[in-house]
Amino acid sequence: MHYLFLILVMFLNPIAAHASSIKTIKLAYSDIESFPFQMGNGTSVAKPPGLSIDILEHAATTLNVNIEYIRLPGKRVLHHMKANQVDGGFIFSYNQKRAKYADYPVKDGQVDSTLRIATLDYFFYKLKEQEVKWDGTKLESVGNRPVGAHNGFSIINKLKKNEISTLEMESTDQLFAMLKKRRIAAVAIQSNIADSYIKENELSNIEKITPPISTKYYYLIFSHKFTKENPELVQKMWKAIGKIRDEIIARNMKTYLSESN
Repeated sequence: MHYLFLILVMFLNPIAAHASSIKTIKLAYSDIESFPFQMGNGTSVAKPPGLSIDILEHAATTLNVNIEYIRLPGKRVLHHMKANQVDGGFIFSYNQKRAKYADYPVKDGQVDSTLRIATLDYFFYKLKEQEVKWDGTKLESVGNRPVGAHNGFSIINKLKKNEISTLEMESTDQLFAMLKKRRIAAVAIQSNIADSYIKENELSNIEKITPPISTKYYYLIFSHKFTKENPELVQKMWKAIGKIRDEIIARNMKTYLSESN
């Protein structure tokens, strides 16, 4: 009996050791929705949670890592990271002030945008037959009609600074319906939302106007302490994100479009 007990202990020990070796990363993000990358408002993780969490969960699974999510007001996310109360946070664009206490993926001394978790770029979309011109600062359109945009999205402030009149709407369906009726000159919208919507609805008479209105890359960032203690894991997380990001966004975007319509 004693011999059998020893064999059982030897058999179970590797399993127990493997289970205890699973790393848990504590990540914080804003308690305010940022469609489609962070969904819902408040302290709980929404269902569906947002594309950024879809990407993080897939990356974590490939690395056999668990993630504990904490939602906080934006400034407190950064405060918690500086105080090492969380291991990292998302989604954040690069700036030098944050880089003093947070690590970004870097290559050749520059932030490596290929390892970003999200791109938020906004473009104007118009009907092909409509006369609309955009030079990066000034928008010219026949009839001086307003531009449609999602209610509450950050691009509204950019348009107002450029003295472009806007008409805010709740859904992507409403925006493109108004464009079809020629009630608006163009739609100012995130390209990942618009491109997926146009493809899904086979809207062959709509085209994207270049240059973009704005473009920013956003990242998963880690505290200096966590990076120092887990350098290999940090690099693997960033690389996993870069590898699977576009696939996850293409696959899951439809879910979020249906939520907004």
